[in-house]
Amino acid sequence: MATLAKERFARGTAVVTGAAAGIGKGLAQRLGEYGMFVVVADIDTGRATETAAGIVERGGRAEGVGVDVADAAQVEALAETVFERYDSVELLINNAGVESSGLLWEIDPRRWQRVMQINVDGVFYCLKSFVPRMIDAGAPACIANLSSVGGLNTVAVQSPYIVSKFAVQAMTECLHQDLSIVGAPIQVSAVVPNSIRSEIFLAAQRDAPSTNPTANAVFAAMQRDNVDKGLDPLDAAAHMLEQIARGDFWVFSDDELCTAAATRRGRQLLDRDPPSNPRDMLARMGVPLPEGSS
Repeated sequence: MATLAKERFARGTAVVTGAAAGIGKGLAQRLGEYGMFVVVADIDTGRATETAAGIVERGGRAEGVGVDVADAAQVEALAETVFERYDSVELLINNAGVESSGLLWEIDPRRWQRVMQINVDGVFYCLKSFVPRMIDAGAPACIANLSSVGGLNTVAVQSPYIVSKFAVQAMTECLHQDLSIVGAPIQVSAVVPNSIRSEIFLAAQRDAPSTNPTANAVFAAMQRDNVDKGLDPLDAAAHMLEQIARGDFWVFSDDELCTAAATRRGRQLLDRDPPSNPRDMLARMGVPLPEGSS
């Protein structure tokens, strides 16, 4: 079945960060199927190489590259290498990101900094290194930054992630405006995924375990729901790439759920309401209230 995404992304070079797992892997695989040469960039070089090899085995073209997007020098080296080898980048997807759980005042400062370095600084470094080269190439291109429904609505016990995704959303809107000023033929899309099956919650609990029982229970419930109800990464990728291909700024993984999230945010701001009651969220997840709370 022919789609707009299959036509637009049938050629050229795509760079996808955080592409060795989850939605990043789904996006890389779909782009490989459509015909783009995919640079599979991830901090885990081995898994990036495996993902690229899988794309090649299915008839696509890809290269796995190890890069820590939180390191500006590594990102600059990646951009330099990609443009030296392939001359242009038609699609840049800034997807790399990590989660973290806990009450705001209990977050380890080092973990806070690491989340911001990957989720926020990583996007900035990629834009700083790739955008000037994309502008100089003078060809139509697209940049898609992965925000989240967590970049629209706040959620308890996920403060580092939520703050970072609000920042990515704002950065993407600013990028859209700045590129408009210079008249660059570069489309910008803000990708707002809801639940897509991945290892992000497991990785957070492994890399930065929280001692807060409520936060741990919430993350366990989110992991459970991610497995039971999360979208398949390949299906979500196809749906989102179709929106990017038609030029949408706002790109949703689940039209109904993401529209509802955007609507809630809009109503909250219009009505000047406080954030939602987290106790309602805990009840929906089956997470008990902390002892001593009422």
